[in-house]
Amino acid sequence: MKKILLSVAVVFLFSTTSVAEQLQDEAVESLATAQIFVKEGNYSKAVDEINYALAKVNELTAAGLIKYIPEPPAGFTLVSKQAQGVGAAASIAGNAGATAEYTNDNGATVNLNIAIGGMTGKMAGMAALGSVFAGINQDGGSGQTRQVRLQGYTGTEMFDSSAQTGTLTFQVGDKTSVTLEGSSIESAEILMQLAKTIDLAGLEKNF
Repeated sequence: MKKILLSVAVVFLFSTTSVAEQLQDEAVESLATAQIFVKEGNYSKAVDEINYALAKVNELTAAGLIKYIPEPPAGFTLVSKQAQGVGAAASIAGNAGATAEYTNDNGATVNLNIAIGGMTGKMAGMAALGSVFAGINQDGGSGQTRQVRLQGYTGTEMFDSSAQTGTLTFQVGDKTSVTLEGSSIESAEILMQLAKTIDLAGLEKNF
């Protein structure tokens, strides 16, 4: 059994490496083609090639984010995880991202989103700004917003006890955001427990 698992792991490793090498080759080839178009004065074609190379680089970045998706917290199951590089919409959606969905038997769902670059990559900072005004304008409702501290990073936690929904966001460096959203959860603590297992410092260092 151990030999079988080892073989599967080796195949997966080589498959992942092969895909990464293919993406790298495509990016380098497009950049080389862009140089040719520039020398020929065909600037629109050069831009197309540069954009394609950028999309491939974003795909490589997204693939690297997958390893930062943590294992599910106690009582939860990891339903799905995926990474995606973004092309033309990178200025808004971010250059790359990774997402994951966790559920438990009680119907609770937690979605994790890691975004690099663009407006999405700076959403945690915007959420922190919103928390300032939320703190000033509390109306006595069931929604609560507060700042939290984790691994040396300041985050914004929002939780609505009546709707049993919550959001926890962290700005990691200038261009990376980590957002956790929960539904049918009894408290925001489940979001914090999952956040504790994410290597925030690694994200800042490598992205």
